[in-house]
Amino acid sequence: MRALQILAISAGLAASVLTQAAFSAPTLSGDRFVNMMIRPEPLSSYDYMQREKAYSYLDGARDSAEGRTWCDVDQLKTPDLAYELADQIAKLPPAERKKNASALILRLLGQAFPCQPAKGARP
Repeated sequence: MRALQILAISAGLAASVLTQAAFSAPTLSGDRFVNMMIRPEPLSSYDYMQREKAYSYLDGARDSAEGRTWCDVDQLKTPDLAYELADQIAKLPPAERKKNASALILRLLGQAFPCQPAKGARP
């Protein structure tokens, strides 16, 4: 009976660890974003859909933080920006590329397009 209790506790702890690990994985890593963008031409239908998903992901990340983390300068077209960001992410160290793509995208946007303080505002 004691062995059965120890086995049940061990299984419960293992399941808990696996559940926590599953929640820590990003929806889309930087590596995956790069792979979705960098496809050989001509695009297959699968590659086309992957690229469109990357565009949509980028648009969602951009919209979620525009005006706070970064500021749009009315010249950023999603396709051009997506390729530029994918190129920048591809140059990051492997450990960085494994992180959440949206966090990487927003960090890069914030560096390239910081928001200017409002006129008359104190720093």
